[in-house]
Amino acid sequence: MAIIEHPAPKANEVTPLLSRGAIIEAPKYGKSVLYRALLCGFLVSLSFGVTQVPLLYVFRLMTCEVYYQTHPEPEPGSNRCSNREIEAGTSRAYALLSAVTTIFGVLNLLITGWTIKKFGIKIGLLLSVFWPAARLVVQNIGVMIGGGNGIVIIQASQIITILGGPSGYQLALNSYITEISEPSERTGALGKLQGYCFLGMSSAYLIGGTLSDAFGIIAPFRVTLVLFLSSCVYVLLALPRIPPSKAIASQASTGFAKFFSPLKMFIPQRWVLSGGRIERQYGMILLAIGVFMGVLATGYIPTLLQMYATDIYNFGTSENGYLISLNSFIRGLFLAIAFPKIIGAGRKWFAGSTPSEPTDTATPQDSAIPDMPNQQNDLAALEAMNDEEEPVEPPELVGERETFAFDLIYTRYSLLADGILTGAAAFVSQGWQMYLVAALLPLAAGTGASAKGTILQMCSATERADALSAITLIEMIARLTTTSIFGLVFAAFAEIGKTYLVFICNAAVALLGFLVLLFSRFPPDGSRRFEEGKDVEDDGTA
Repeated sequence: MAIIEHPAPKANEVTPLLSRGAIIEAPKYGKSVLYRALLCGFLVSLSFGVTQVPLLYVFRLMTCEVYYQTHPEPEPGSNRCSNREIEAGTSRAYALLSAVTTIFGVLNLLITGWTIKKFGIKIGLLLSVFWPAARLVVQNIGVMIGGGNGIVIIQASQIITILGGPSGYQLALNSYITEISEPSERTGALGKLQGYCFLGMSSAYLIGGTLSDAFGIIAPFRVTLVLFLSSCVYVLLALPRIPPSKAIASQASTGFAKFFSPLKMFIPQRWVLSGGRIERQYGMILLAIGVFMGVLATGYIPTLLQMYATDIYNFGTSENGYLISLNSFIRGLFLAIAFPKIIGAGRKWFAGSTPSEPTDTATPQDSAIPDMPNQQNDLAALEAMNDEEEPVEPPELVGERETFAFDLIYTRYSLLADGILTGAAAFVSQGWQMYLVAALLPLAAGTGASAKGTILQMCSATERADALSAITLIEMIARLTTTSIFGLVFAAFAEIGKTYLVFICNAAVALLGFLVLLFSRFPPDGSRRFEEGKDVEDDGTA
């Protein structure tokens, strides 16, 4: 990352080359780059989402086709594919698809993280958009074959996700937004990115259902292939390249172990408190557990809404398209417009309610700006410092040490609101009320964006890529778990005719995540990371 030096207004022969007041800041990319990145999120999410509603319907048709290969046809005039065995089989097949996608997505996440370090964010993003186009080619073949073989082909196509998929593009876009945004604007910008992605998904759900009804079930898969290729062109032409810093790039070339370095982010670390005592801090690992529980509770909701509406109220592709489109549209508007304002207002309120606490002491202090020499005989020391073979971190940027505790508070209580609203969905008794549920659930959105903003404050500048990889990895594992567990839970409750109980289970998990987040904390004010060789631990003191 480049260092921009702002010279004094009037320089002369005695003016120091690097003054103590020099401002060190990140390159300015401008608002246009931010909005181009947000538009990229919209386009790629649109590409990923067009087949989501049709894919669930395709699995239902294929499962129905397989079922009647060994069972007699129903009476004329009845809904051919409406029985509990087909519903349960569809749920299991779709859960397996989601689980396989998530497993390969975890590998894609690690590969994308390594690519970002080695070649830059733009290359990682481009690859994460190109390979899903290749996956769509295989899925088109599976849809045309149909039946049990079609299900297997679509499930097997997910192996291409290792090279590029939704997890990789989310990591790359989050990293891109983080790099082009000011520190104080990152949480809001990450929320806006999520909002634009949900707006893209909302449009995709609507388009996917409409295309299926108008042109047949194969049409969304063909349109999606064109969308992915168009997104590749957009990324290539519209987004400027952000070269990786030497310190970060070197991390990608020091061995196979570094490939899994994001997993180390959540290991509790020792911190030296202001009084000299050394303690282990568990804020980051507790935040990760809370995020895991949050995704576990809410990650299955879009699929649950569709399957519940289909099984109980006989929604078709169009109705499901409108339902999930409404949910994503409101979530997108909330995150893009309301969420940044809530974060900004909450930070001001929280700072005003705790005036005695400084706002810049709880973030990692192991990357503080060194005092710049202003005498000629100090330049040798500066040169020696710059010639070190293994610089730990680049100079800290302006605003990097500022901590916004409200981000963590929002993460907690948005998860609590998720639990309350999800639990209330169990009392739906009419089909139109499903649209009400879809409209209310997004009002608790923002847990993921605020959690990313929080973890970025808990780590140093060179750890950002690993921090985002780590939190995204936690979300991927949670999605794997939720699609596997709640897919089977839905099938079990569907067989006994009590599918509404799935909402209660989701709400309970969300409330448990809220309780875990109550114990997550930033490092105490005035503390810094424990450094081997510099600090000596002796019975809990240094």
